Amino acid sequence: MTAVPEGIAWWGWLLIWTGLVLALVAMLALFAWRLFRKFLALLDDLADLTDQVGILDSGEQEPRLPKTSLAVLAETKDVREREAARKRHRAQRRQDRHDARMARAHAIAGLDPVAKSALVSAARARWSNRAPK
Repeated sequence: MTAVPEGIAWWGWLLIWTGLVLALVAMLALFAWRLFRKFLALLDDLADLTDQVGILDSGEQEPRLPKTSLAVLAETKDVREREAARKRHRAQRRQDRHDARMARAHAIAGLDPVAKSALVSAARARWSNRAPK
């Protein structure tokens, strides 16, 4: 009769468990190192925060808040004027952005001045005929 192997020898199990324990220790060391670095970053952020709080505390005792203008408490005429001014300002900013984009497009495309003026006037006509939203 031939001998049937009984399984892994005792020293095999010892090698397997030694390897597993070493892998566990290496993994725990890696996690501990990462946690320590995060803790140091937290301390740096905390130091920055205390500096900022110190700056705020050394300032005025009573903060100056911007004057609020509640539409509910204002006159209807004033509210409408403010809203119209805001819409005009936004339209002007929109037009300025549009002009800048068109100027850049013309600079990139290298159009001649006659074609450029025709395109600009056509674009402005289309732009001015847009209905406000």
